[in-house]
Amino acid sequence: LCESLATVQKFDVPLEEATTSSLDALKEYSLGARAFDEKGGASALPYDQHAIELDPNFAMAYKALGNDYFYFGEQERASEYYAKAFQLREHVSERERLQITGTYYSNVTGELDKAVQTYQQDVQTYPRDSSAHIDLGSAYQGLGNFEKAGEEYAEGLRLLPDSVVPYDNLTNNLLASQRFDDARQTIQQAHAR
Repeated sequence: LCESLATVQKFDVPLEEATTSSLDALKEYSLGARAFDEKGGASALPYDQHAIELDPNFAMAYKALGNDYFYFGEQERASEYYAKAFQLREHVSERERLQITGTYYSNVTGELDKAVQTYQQDVQTYPRDSSAHIDLGSAYQGLGNFEKAGEEYAEGLRLLPDSVVPYDNLTNNLLASQRFDDARQTIQQAHAR
């Protein structure tokens, strides 16, 4: 699939070592990811909680649960789950480690410069991963660089046009930039999808 053999070998980690050894936990996590993309954090919460119950060492499920609470506006609770994911990051794939590390710097420690560096590495390594672009956009927006944030959100939206998240982030970025007509157009595109 257009990956070099060297890259495949470098990042090849057995699923049971990288993500979770529990197929049931992975299923719940996958259902939660789909629910989050389609409807937002509230619909994903029960799946992500159940994934952690099934595998208490499932780092990406902790990150996902942190995202759920983040979108509820419960930053303190989200930070707890992000920190737990960060503690477990040694048992994940390289891709997951980048996501967890960037989220930790961005939302727990507030070290946005480190978050940007981590997310840039994520985008360079996985350019077709929409979440890498969306996360980088969020870090840029946190630094007040709305132009770069908008570019990353737009790329995330191009890669994942059926998810509510990139529309939400791009709309908020446009509003912060006082580009009200563009924000309205983005909302209309989201409703049409």
